[in-house]
Amino acid sequence: MTAREMQIAWEAWFDHADRDHELQSDEIFRYLNEAQDEVVQEMFAQFEQDQIITDDLRVLIEKDKDVNALYAGADSGIGSFVADYATLPIDLRYLISSRVEVKYNQAGLTFTLETKDQARTISSSSTTLVVVTRISQSDDIYRLLHDPFNKSIFSDPIGVVNDSRLIVFTESTFMAERFFLDYLRDPNQISLTGPVPSELPDNVHKVIVDRAIDRFLQRSSILIPNQTQG
Repeated sequence: MTAREMQIAWEAWFDHADRDHELQSDEIFRYLNEAQDEVVQEMFAQFEQDQIITDDLRVLIEKDKDVNALYAGADSGIGSFVADYATLPIDLRYLISSRVEVKYNQAGLTFTLETKDQARTISSSSTTLVVVTRISQSDDIYRLLHDPFNKSIFSDPIGVVNDSRLIVFTESTFMAERFFLDYLRDPNQISLTGPVPSELPDNVHKVIVDRAIDRFLQRSSILIPNQTQG
């Protein structure tokens, strides 16, 4: 459906039910966008578990988003650990995976700048490597960082998502320089004037319209008639 067709579907339901919703166009799209957000959130919960839902959400996948690494400082680490971080994109809904470009050497890097929230630089020779970030749960990070068999190393760095940041823990032998993020983003808002009516597949549009109507009826304390009639 186009955005206009979604609005027409809304109007048609109320015409069929012989009810007057008394909403302007902008208010209808507010309900449609609230419903879209709710439906997508439910779909995100099953991403990569249900193949149909995974396919429906592919249009929202952003791949290899390039984000520069900034120095988080020792106080952002745990114990004596230091860390670098990526600021997560504002439209990120679900982080699928992350790769990080690290600079390392076995003798220990010589840093020329260690200012918090700025990019770090080094003056010694180093090797560059792009590796997968091993993302851990926050409640498990203490155990991993202090485990000599699981600790964060240049070839297998440990990361954790903290609010709007992906933090990677480092040590004297390596630092993070850039991140490459794969993630599911928020869908564009449904609008008559937007660049696209709805990015989601057509089979999801009816679900959104029905959910928007349900939300309006619940807020208006209107009993939902039997939608199977007619």
